[in-house]
Amino acid sequence: MGNTPKSQIAKDLAIGKKVKEKQAWENAAVRDNMGRKVNVTKFDVDKQTIVLMGDEHIGSKFYDEKTHRKNLDWCYDNNIPIILMGDEMETATKTSVGAGVYEQNEIVQEQLEKCVELYKPMADAGLIIGNHIGNHEARVHNSSGVNLSKIFAQMLKIPYLGVGAAHILRVGKQSYTLYTTHGSSGARLPHTKIANTIKLANMIDVDVYAQGHLHQLSHHTQNYYKVNKSTKNIEEHQKHYIITGSYLDHWGGYAHIMSMEPARKGSPKLKLSGLEKRIRVSL
Repeated sequence: MGNTPKSQIAKDLAIGKKVKEKQAWENAAVRDNMGRKVNVTKFDVDKQTIVLMGDEHIGSKFYDEKTHRKNLDWCYDNNIPIILMGDEMETATKTSVGAGVYEQNEIVQEQLEKCVELYKPMADAGLIIGNHIGNHEARVHNSSGVNLSKIFAQMLKIPYLGVGAAHILRVGKQSYTLYTTHGSSGARLPHTKIANTIKLANMIDVDVYAQGHLHQLSHHTQNYYKVNKSTKNIEEHQKHYIITGSYLDHWGGYAHIMSMEPARKGSPKLKLSGLEKRIRVSL
């Protein structure tokens, strides 16, 4: 590498990692034929909270198990359903970029077993709406053809949501539409991360868009006008864009090495009213 500055070397390595991850992600997506199925979930209540939980990276030495278990216990104790957004497991392999295979605290088999142990009480209580595959699970799929996210779903008998899924959430008298995905992006700044999530609206028209992968807790509300053909009036509506956080410590990890802004850990809460069309998001 000669006289190449260290900053440029780090940048080149990061680009190489992104390219390799993207290829694994695309290979998993091609085989993940989920079609155009819409998942319908009904809640016979006046209000409903749903937690969007992802990027736990179980097995990573930077995984914050204490915070994760605390949030999981809160969901279980309060009967709050969750959607798993992908990258539940670290899944570093010998073909992964970097030294992750040597740095992770548990091998992939142990990560899967721990993931099942952590989420089994929620699954048994019927509190998991479904789970997505993340780019980290896609590493294993790319090198072996084994879809750990699908196996995990089968073990817990929960719906497997694939790369991305559309939902209809019926709460009381109201109905909401939602699109969830782990996502794929190389964005590093807060505003470019939420901008990437907003791009989901180019693909599908729903009330709420939720994306993982970006390890940030963010929420953006977009107001827009729509013509009501029946009343011939212009009405104001809203779309909500959510980045669903992570459970990784900053110091010593990828974000620290790349001098990225430290992100608050945890999962957002999506709050839906059953009495009127009202959406709230708590980070």
